[in-house]
Amino acid sequence: MTDSPPHYAGRRVFCKADGSASSLSRKISLAALPDSKQGFPVRVWSKHSSATNVGVKATLIAAERLEKETTPAKTVAAIPSFRGNRTEIELYVEDVEKFADKTLPTPAETANLTVGGKTDPKLSAGAIANAARERKTPVIQAIGADAVFNAVRAIAIARQYLRDKEDGIDLYFRLEWTKIRFEGRDEDTTAIRFTCFLYEGGDLEEVKEE
Repeated sequence: MTDSPPHYAGRRVFCKADGSASSLSRKISLAALPDSKQGFPVRVWSKHSSATNVGVKATLIAAERLEKETTPAKTVAAIPSFRGNRTEIELYVEDVEKFADKTLPTPAETANLTVGGKTDPKLSAGAIANAARERKTPVIQAIGADAVFNAVRAIAIARQYLRDKEDGIDLYFRLEWTKIRFEGRDEDTTAIRFTCFLYEGGDLEEVKEE
């Protein structure tokens, strides 16, 4: 007798390294349709840096579309976690209202981090977790597929650190584009910004199972 595969509410989106973020974003935003057979949550699955970069961009594009095209405007957020090992990513995309009851007011003080392609995500995770413990808003910027991958992993690892220490706080994030101008350059570079929100008094893994 074999175990039955796990049942997942909502829909799943599988990301490939050469996939189109725009096309995948439509699969995510379609979950908001009133007559959708598979609504939220949306589990965005990826493996390694290029596919994860596609998944993050798809989630960001979908979030922008939903805020512009739904009435009232729907805001979505993502909970990052690992599937099997730390190269396999799940972004659990859900209406932010589901987390609102235990989300702390956004702290005025931020902890700004820039994550690069060669950044050790465990070190960034420690900084993110410490900022959360100090009730600061962790804000992470990343440019390029490897950096985006490391940023997602860092936030997922920070969630594990907070859970292991029983800090009573968890994290989810919202995404946006941002522009950065490096010294000596005449043009801006597009980066992805991850703004983390503090979820107090519960484990978001339990929310995901509801």
